[in-house]
Amino acid sequence: MPDGTLFASEHGNSANDEINRIEAGQNYGWPIIEGYEEQDGMVSPLFTSGDESTWAPSGMSYHNGKLYVSALRGTAVLEFDLETGEYREVITDLGRIRDVLIEGDNLFFISNNSDGRGNPQKNDDKLYRISLSKN
Repeated sequence: MPDGTLFASEHGNSANDEINRIEAGQNYGWPIIEGYEEQDGMVSPLFTSGDESTWAPSGMSYHNGKLYVSALRGTAVLEFDLETGEYREVITDLGRIRDVLIEGDNLFFISNNSDGRGNPQKNDDKLYRISLSKN
């Protein structure tokens, strides 16, 4: 974020992928707790994919109070609203999304279906750009 706040995405063991706000000296629990599990002295995440699913988060970028995260396994660009605590899929149906970058009001993202884990189609692995000015 512009103010220096650090966020991190991480893969869970088999689910419970996380989005965390990183603060110096804090313990985020792995491998003792994951997802929304709690234990004294450990910080639970801002967001988690839950016990039943995985996003396989990859790249992340910030814009106007929201984090945009690429999801390899979730095959989407996810938008996490830091004020409301809600998230949604903003890009779908393009396969595995490897990375995101925000420049001005534009969201750039890269599909990555021919990495040996996706389902490649003709003309896969592209760089896309969409405007965030409407979001």
